[in-house]
Amino acid sequence: MNKKNKVFAGVMLGFFSTACMAQGEDPAQAYVYSTYHVCDLATQEQMDGVIEQYDKPVLDKAVEDGRMNAWGYYAHMTGGSWRRLQYHIAPTMEAVLENQQTVFAEIYQDNPAAGQARSAACARHDDYIWALLDGSGDGGDGDPPAVSLSVYYVCDYTREEQADEMVAETFAPVLNQLVEDDKLAGWSWLAHRVGGKYRRLHTMTGASHAAVLAARAEVLQATGGQAGGGFGDICGSHTDYLWDIVH
Repeated sequence: MNKKNKVFAGVMLGFFSTACMAQGEDPAQAYVYSTYHVCDLATQEQMDGVIEQYDKPVLDKAVEDGRMNAWGYYAHMTGGSWRRLQYHIAPTMEAVLENQQTVFAEIYQDNPAAGQARSAACARHDDYIWALLDGSGDGGDGDPPAVSLSVYYVCDYTREEQADEMVAETFAPVLNQLVEDDKLAGWSWLAHRVGGKYRRLHTMTGASHAAVLAARAEVLQATGGQAGGGFGDICGSHTDYLWDIVH
C-alpha cells in the first residue's frame, strides 16, 4: 500500500440503485474503484509482473500528483474465486471514475503486449465502486500492514443503512481500540455504489493473517457477535477473503 494513504488502510468499485442517495447527499468520505480478478492459477503471477512493471510507476505518480488518494494490489490467500484485487481511491465519484478511464489508458495505450499479458493471466474480473463510510485511518506512520481480511456482505438493501448505524455505534469503538492497541493496523466499512451482489464491505488490516483473525474474534466476543442480533438480520450472508498486500 502506498504510504500516502491517510484515508484508510487496506482497501480494502454504471448504475445506481434507487436505495443509493444522490451524490450531493452521499455521506461517503472517499470512493474506491476495485477490480477483482479471476485468474488462471498457472499464470496469475504473470499479472503480478505486469502490475509491477507497468501499473506501479504510473499509479505511484498519480498519488504523488494528487490525482488519487492511494492505490493497492492484493493477492489471494484464502477465500473465493477472486485471485487478485487492484483498487484506487479518490475523494469523489467523479474523480475515481475519471482515474479509471484516464490513468489506465496512460498505462496501456502504448503497451498493447502488456495489456494482452494481463488479459491472458486473468481473463475475467468483477468491478465494484465502494463508498467509504467509516474507518480508523492507517494507524500511524509505522510499518505498512502485510495482510487484509475482507468480509463481503449480502444485505437487505432496504435496511442496510441501519446496519451502518450499528457498525458506527457498536463495532467502531471496539475496532478503534484494537488499532490503538496495535492489534490491527486499520479498518474500514464501505457501502456498495456500483457492482454485484455484495452490499457492504468490512476490511481489517494487520501484520499477519493470524493477527487479523484474532482481532475479528475479539470484535465478535466484545459485541456479542451481531450487535444484538439486528445486524445479522440485515446482512445475513457473507464471504470472507484473506489477502496478502503486494502493493
